[in-house]
Amino acid sequence: MLTLKYVWSGIAVVAACLLATDSLAILQLIYRDFAGKYLLYGGYQDDMVAPVTGDNKIAFEIRDRSAKELFDMLGPDLKDACPSQSLRLRQRDMLLCTYNKQNGYRCHFGFDLSTGLSIGGLAKPFLCN
Repeated sequence: MLTLKYVWSGIAVVAACLLATDSLAILQLIYRDFAGKYLLYGGYQDDMVAPVTGDNKIAFEIRDRSAKELFDMLGPDLKDACPSQSLRLRQRDMLLCTYNKQNGYRCHFGFDLSTGLSIGGLAKPFLCN
């Protein structure tokens, strides 16, 4: 009987260690690759020119799995953002994520490289169709 008590205690300790190890694995900072592209430009998003010293910006578009992870974290969808229900939008400040069946998940953000400030990253006029 005493031996069985020690066995269960041992199992409990091992289980606690495994749970702690799993928790640590979740908390580890691991850089992951992502699909995406970027655009360097000057001027404004609706009136782009070649970037020059003092006027250079970068717009990023992230796609696929990474964009889905961001999209899921931003929820819920913006209501009445587009008349079409086929395009779903989620936004927090200057981060905009979209989803539709045709293009999948996409997230857009950008930076003004002259100031370091966050700016919107959708470099083309946004159409809700």
